[in-house]
Amino acid sequence: MHPRLAAPPQSHDKAPSGPTLPATDTAHQERRATWSELFCDLAYVVAVAQLAHGLKQAPTAAGVAAFAVLFVPVWWSWIGITFYADRFDSDNVVDRLLLALHMLVVAALAVQLHEGTGVNAPGFALVYGVLRLLLILQYARVHWRLPAARPLARRYMAGFSLAVLPWLASIFVAPPLRFALWAAGLMIDLVTPLTARSQQAALPLSPSHLPERFGLFTIIVLGESLVAVVGGVAEQHQSPASVLTAVLAFCFAFGIWWLYFDNVSHAIVHRTRFSGQTWVYMHLILMMGLTASGAGAERLINSPPGEPVADSARWLFCAATASCFVSLGAILLATAPLAPQRPRRQPRPTLLSASAGVMLLIAAQGARLRPFLMTGSAGLLTALVLLAMRALPRPTPKREPD
Repeated sequence: MHPRLAAPPQSHDKAPSGPTLPATDTAHQERRATWSELFCDLAYVVAVAQLAHGLKQAPTAAGVAAFAVLFVPVWWSWIGITFYADRFDSDNVVDRLLLALHMLVVAALAVQLHEGTGVNAPGFALVYGVLRLLLILQYARVHWRLPAARPLARRYMAGFSLAVLPWLASIFVAPPLRFALWAAGLMIDLVTPLTARSQQAALPLSPSHLPERFGLFTIIVLGESLVAVVGGVAEQHQSPASVLTAVLAFCFAFGIWWLYFDNVSHAIVHRTRFSGQTWVYMHLILMMGLTASGAGAERLINSPPGEPVADSARWLFCAATASCFVSLGAILLATAPLAPQRPRRQPRPTLLSASAGVMLLIAAQGARLRPFLMTGSAGLLTALVLLAMRALPRPTPKREPD
């Protein structure tokens, strides 16, 4: 390691007394997810399960819209705590108590997801507002304890505080104004990091920790897809048609896992103007697509034998699968191999875009297709992308100048 980048080893005999600054150059620091982060993810497992259940119960256009409206705040609350922990990781008593409180509030948020755009909408808005206030409190601690981080903390505290106001105001109004306020609050939340690029540059994120954290959330969502597949077969008493549909749906999920973890987890984000934001926000589309495809697969598995597949189930599965392909392609465009001396074969995003087009064509014209042909098409397309990736020549590494 270059002497300028070397950081003194930290003692692990005693936890730090508060938020800590990252190393001088996080690109040279290997960080792994902590046990507290993994424990916190359990609360989001419950929330994702609730979102998937709601979508399975109402796979209509209105149900999909409600799913999207509720998914974004849940995901953004996970983003907030994940990015905070990446920059200011500490494990003292106060941090653990705040983590426990955060998990309790996420659990309360999961409770409110049932009818979250209906009778429980005021409760959902209130609980989400509390989650954001907790994050603001954590940044206030950073502002108090770490002078070097105050510019970023101030920007985030200002933006997130402004975003909370529409959510709290929405408790007292009825739709459609309520949802307009939600949209305003989410827009402020999503835009705030874009206004803090110079402050973020002074406190860079870890290129090893974040891909691992996003990969773990991907595992959560893929796990929900497997639950949907198993649940669908169980409800059909393991008929041959439902089992075949389920096996092929599993093949799609397995293929997406292969594509993601063979490429995204071995890559770093390009140092271009908006590549980082593209990488993060395209993960939102991917997570929503994977969750929705699992719900759609369960609806296909539960389709009555010999009857046409319901339009809602066909469109839900095929459109969700298409969004997975498109978002994964966009994520790959925003990344480069983590180790240039060992380049990997990456699937061309055009192949993923073409696969998305095929799934949308099936959604539009596949009213007479059997359910197993729809899940089989998704699995086959994923397999073809994997085979094409394996057939691509491994890029020649560039020689370093002498």
